Amino acid sequence: MDRGAGQGLLNPDPGGYAPRDLLTLLNETNVMGRTTAILSTLLLLFLVACDRGDVRIGSDSLARAGDLELGIEEAAEILAPVQGLPNDAPVVEALADFWVDYTLLALAVNEEGRLEQIDLSGILEQEETQELVMRLRDEVIEVDPEVTDDELEAIYQADRPGEQVRARHVLLLYPDGATPDQRDSVRALAEELRDRALAGDDFSALAETYSDDPGSAQRGGDLNWFSRGTMVPPFEEAAFGLEVGEVSDVVESEFGLHVIKLDDREFPPLDDIREQLRFDVQMERTAQAESIFIAGIEEGANIQIEDDAVESMREIAELGSRSLSSRQEGQPLARYDGGSYTRGEFHRYVMNQPADFRQQVWMAEDDQLESFLRDLTRRELLVSEARQRGFEVDPAELEALREELLAQYRELAEILGLSGLSPAEGQSLNETIRQELLVLMDEIVQGEADVYPLDLLALPLRDHFGAAVSEAGVEAVVARVAELRGEDPDTMQEPPLDMDQLQEMMDTQGVPEGEVPDSED
Repeated sequence: MDRGAGQGLLNPDPGGYAPRDLLTLLNETNVMGRTTAILSTLLLLFLVACDRGDVRIGSDSLARAGDLELGIEEAAEILAPVQGLPNDAPVVEALADFWVDYTLLALAVNEEGRLEQIDLSGILEQEETQELVMRLRDEVIEVDPEVTDDELEAIYQADRPGEQVRARHVLLLYPDGATPDQRDSVRALAEELRDRALAGDDFSALAETYSDDPGSAQRGGDLNWFSRGTMVPPFEEAAFGLEVGEVSDVVESEFGLHVIKLDDREFPPLDDIREQLRFDVQMERTAQAESIFIAGIEEGANIQIEDDAVESMREIAELGSRSLSSRQEGQPLARYDGGSYTRGEFHRYVMNQPADFRQQVWMAEDDQLESFLRDLTRRELLVSEARQRGFEVDPAELEALREELLAQYRELAEILGLSGLSPAEGQSLNETIRQELLVLMDEIVQGEADVYPLDLLALPLRDHFGAAVSEAGVEAVVARVAELRGEDPDTMQEPPLDMDQLQEMMDTQGVPEGEVPDSED
């Protein structure tokens, strides 16, 4: 089965993984307008599941995986010595999640015949859906593959692909709960600073003195190089619209008021990016043709979202692994000519996705959830269209994929040092796995070992063995780490790191210099 092309259309490749370190994973968040992993309705198609609701955890434990538990004291003793890790719930939850996934992985590969018992049908169903849609696309989408050199030249001159700018800014923040007079005062200062910059005052000195962005202020307001799509739209539009050396008007964004100076601009010669640009244009034309085709199917189907659909989606996400009643199973979230997308279908979708989904649903805006529901309904329409055209996936292909997934479990366990575990005399396999996991998690937190997120591969393990993380346990670990570090419990909730602190932390993990974290996250 060829899964190389168009992999992101409905769901990601369930196979494959890359090493990461814990700080990098924890810091994948906003960078001055770029959000790496939350709340996009497209990402919601892929970021979705929950732990088994019937798993009980001991009062002195943080997490449970199968019959094994990670104690609150054990987790605190792993985290407390590493001063570079913030003492907060997300860090504890990350530790717990990796401990759960790796413990279950060790159980699966070390118990005779257990790995073969893992139910991979959820992943296989998604792969089958992906393959059906791709085959449908290949039949119905017709795009002229040729992109002439003249077309490339025109696109290059109009869009300036690969363009980067280097800019400085002064950021002025409004006071919390600012009155109209206070807002006017801040804007007046911004206008004054712009006038001084235009009159020849040193922009770097102005930024160092007045900017409320502590990270860039220390560098004279320097934001380093950045490309389009990195900054929030008002800031980006102003920065890319400047000539080198020019100072902008006062620009208002969600962060405050900016005065921007453009230091430099560069974009690669056409010959350096010609073939990549040609490929990008071909992909864009294919995507446009796909959109037209999908819009036609959707228009003919007349999709109607139920009035209570969004609230029902939140309720189903909160339900977790608990069952819907037979009546609820068939109730529609969305209707279309000839069918509907039901609560039961959404519940099954939730149960076969990664572990972040419930929180994503709770945090999402109503319009984001409605858009997501349309995407799910649209996917069902596409699969139906593919089957009507006679497309089917050979069971042998799915079986080959199942074997590939099992091989990935084994390979990952080998990389992590969790395969071939042999209990010492008088010791059970569970005790051996428990000891190995405590060592591994300590190495990960200390930065001596990489982490390998299991992503969708974690779900079948959690469903087979049972797993859960205790919210009370998370709070208890945070409190205990504070004790071990000698922190004042009354000041445990520290203010967010400023831009310099976050930048220093992220730079050590290889984050490009131009991706400057914003000062409010």
